[in-house]
Amino acid sequence: MRWPTLLTVTTREPGTGSNRAVKAAAYALSADHTAHPAMQAVETRVTQALGGLIRSAQAQGALRADFTLDDLYLMLSSLPADQPPTARTRWLALLLTGLTTR
Repeated sequence: MRWPTLLTVTTREPGTGSNRAVKAAAYALSADHTAHPAMQAVETRVTQALGGLIRSAQAQGALRADFTLDDLYLMLSSLPADQPPTARTRWLALLLTGLTTR
């Protein structure tokens, strides 16, 4: 995901469907899907794709070398989607400062 896209997601008005979707996605990423074989396959593909994006950004020097997929899940689970735009913008600014190497 590009940073401007993340900024757009985090600055939408609280209570919109997309904010609930982000929180639901973050929750789902941490849920146990072992009881659902179809979900295991989806989770595997998503994990591989996100891992590839992380490694690519790290190889380009755009993302901290110690950033992991677990860090991404943690970041998404703390998204202040139900907060005012100024709070979400501040959260993103702090987050990006901590993630980037530049």
